[in-house]
Amino acid sequence: MLDGAEIRRTGAHIASMKLGAGLVPWYAGGPIDPWNHAEAAIGMALAGEHESAIHALEALFALQNRDGSFCHFYLARGVKEPNRDTNVVAYSAVGLLAVMAAVPKYEPESLFAHSAAALDWVVSLQRPDGGFPMLQRPDGTLHARGLLAGSCSILNSLEAGISLAAYFDLERPEWKIAQVALNEYLSTDRGRIAGKGDWAMDWYYPALAGLEVPHPDGRRRFYTPGLGVRCISSRPWYTAAETAEAAMAHQLAGNSDLAAEVLESTRRFRSDDGSYFTGLVEPQGVSYPGGEVSSYTAAAVLIADDVLRAGSRGSLAGHFAARLEASSRG
Repeated sequence: MLDGAEIRRTGAHIASMKLGAGLVPWYAGGPIDPWNHAEAAIGMALAGEHESAIHALEALFALQNRDGSFCHFYLARGVKEPNRDTNVVAYSAVGLLAVMAAVPKYEPESLFAHSAAALDWVVSLQRPDGGFPMLQRPDGTLHARGLLAGSCSILNSLEAGISLAAYFDLERPEWKIAQVALNEYLSTDRGRIAGKGDWAMDWYYPALAGLEVPHPDGRRRFYTPGLGVRCISSRPWYTAAETAEAAMAHQLAGNSDLAAEVLESTRRFRSDDGSYFTGLVEPQGVSYPGGEVSSYTAAAVLIADDVLRAGSRGSLAGHFAARLEASSRG
């Protein structure tokens, strides 16, 4: 795991990427999407960059559409991709829960109202079978199918929203109903979920939501000791974010030794300034995309480090909920 100085250096690196309005792009000059922006806010909060994390959260909710949704991609000024991705919109709840858990005495009930609006919008699109469409287009039409990783992320977000509502002594039973229905759908009927089985996300994301242990076959297909986790099984492209997320999935599933081994693989992506290359292609060890360091990648490593340090079990949202409860007691 990272030492204190390394954590602070990585947090400072993410904060240095933040634009004046508080938004954090994927990389310098790159796009902004609410999911990865929330991830960056979490990373900064965990690393002690509290003011930057709060600024980033406020900037995120300033982008919110009137119906509670967010567009899929933004630029420093304006919208790049106007589709509304259900997973991306829901993740604001995880971002808020995690930042509250990491920043002492931070209780932004006004931001919870924004996060609640986002979850309400997502829940309004839940199908009778319990699943969620991948996205809604600007004309209001829905994508016919969902994604496994995205659906698992929505499950985490619903759990985060339920924890936030309890913290603020509010009742949101409709979120619990939606969570139970989605959990049942993911456990029994994946027929309308688009298959991306060659992507590492489909291997480990269920475990991040507390659903199941990553399958041993996935470990063979995606994970190479010392190198990390391939983003796509058929390509020799290893990414630090997938490696970090797989590490926390193993930890949440109770495989602490393997989690530590996988997380150690992220060391080779790290630079002295605390940044992380997005990915490396083997056997050449060449950065791809060329020289790119990404905010969400650095944040993923910080989050995985926090999960492993706590020895957490269950789900990612459960980890942050327990952290918030402990900090409020303290």
